[in-house]
Amino acid sequence: GRKNGRRVRRILLHAVDDVIRPLEADDGHRKEPVSLKKLRQGDCSWSTVKTMLGWIIDTVNMTIHLPPHRIERLADILASIPVTQKRTSVRKWHKVLGELRSMALALPGARHLFSHMQHALTNKLGTRVSLRKGVHHALEDFRWMLDNIASRPTRIAELVPLLSSAEGHHDASGKGAGGIWFPAPHLDHREGYEHKPVVWRLKWPQHVIDRLVSDANPDGDISNSDLELAGGLLHLEALAQTFDIRERTVLSKTDNLNSLFWQRKASATTDKVPAHLLRLFGFHQRYHRYVARHDYQPGASNPVADACSRDFNLSWEDLLADLAPYIPENDGLQIWTPSDEIVSAVISALLRRRSEPEALMVEPSQPIPSGNAAGSSVCTWPLTPFSKPSRTKYQTYKSADDEYSRDNFQSTAIQSGLERLKVTYGELHKRPSVWGPTTQA
Repeated sequence: GRKNGRRVRRILLHAVDDVIRPLEADDGHRKEPVSLKKLRQGDCSWSTVKTMLGWIIDTVNMTIHLPPHRIERLADILASIPVTQKRTSVRKWHKVLGELRSMALALPGARHLFSHMQHALTNKLGTRVSLRKGVHHALEDFRWMLDNIASRPTRIAELVPLLSSAEGHHDASGKGAGGIWFPAPHLDHREGYEHKPVVWRLKWPQHVIDRLVSDANPDGDISNSDLELAGGLLHLEALAQTFDIRERTVLSKTDNLNSLFWQRKASATTDKVPAHLLRLFGFHQRYHRYVARHDYQPGASNPVADACSRDFNLSWEDLLADLAPYIPENDGLQIWTPSDEIVSAVISALLRRRSEPEALMVEPSQPIPSGNAAGSSVCTWPLTPFSKPSRTKYQTYKSADDEYSRDNFQSTAIQSGLERLKVTYGELHKRPSVWGPTTQA
């Protein structure tokens, strides 16, 4: 109501005066902490739609999107670099990357499109940057995203991690990839599936195995870390096709540190396989609208995913029997098989071939309400911080066989998964006792 809104606004303005000293007669050129100009422009008025820091936030529809002038600016940037352009100045390229990065903050999937564009700076000649095929492909992806903005509003729940709705482990080897997902009680399963853990596996084609770098094949162009990253994408597809994870936070764990940090950073300064795979991660996230968090699971404590990625000599029946001791009692397991479309897109990325964004858009079946959705839409934050300050130093990680606990995979324990991260997202340093500019007495 208007009366309560006025009271809250008065409290907020007084709070500013409590933190930052109000203006005094002898302060000279110092200005008021609260800008009267901005107040007259409506900055402290109550509204369900506000433009803040260059973004339009709608608290009724819970969406965030670029204002029209920034969409026009994005179009201008992309139009200023035609496909025929072969080089540009380092200064302009830094400006282009900076503006695209600022817009990518609330464009799901955009963070994953920068690998080739970052790699261009590593090959600059003097003050010039070469715009090769990979760079123009990345710009073409941004043009696709520009066309997609109008029909695809960004929901705030796609950007901010909440409590985990599913936890899964994946692994990959020279034979194939596989993994397992444990769902939380409130997660709705899709038609054709049940509300219980999902296992999956995929055997690599022989032509991919033949290109794997090894002692016997030192000239190969696909590394084990590349296969691990490809397995991470298939792993997310397994969950998206079996459960409704729109606007949900999911926790995916791997025993490969390279793929872990590629997934966390969402880009790599390379034009090799990781760049092609991370691009697919972006389109996948944008289509399925989830928030992914990633963590490390030591190889020795990753028995289920390890077996799924290696034991292709076993039938599904025999493999499920071997995995039974690692599954919470009475849960059982269900099997998901990767579709031809997603497998084709992943294999193309491993071979450094470009797939269209639509290749990732395999429409899942309809969700079936679980009947246990109480509290599932409550905005509850995990205790784990979300970013890595520069002062945070990562510790060393050793293989351990005692970190796989069935108790942590009970459906009621899944939501607290982000509080048990082995590789944290950083710690927030305590504020100093004196905040703001100091003034002389």
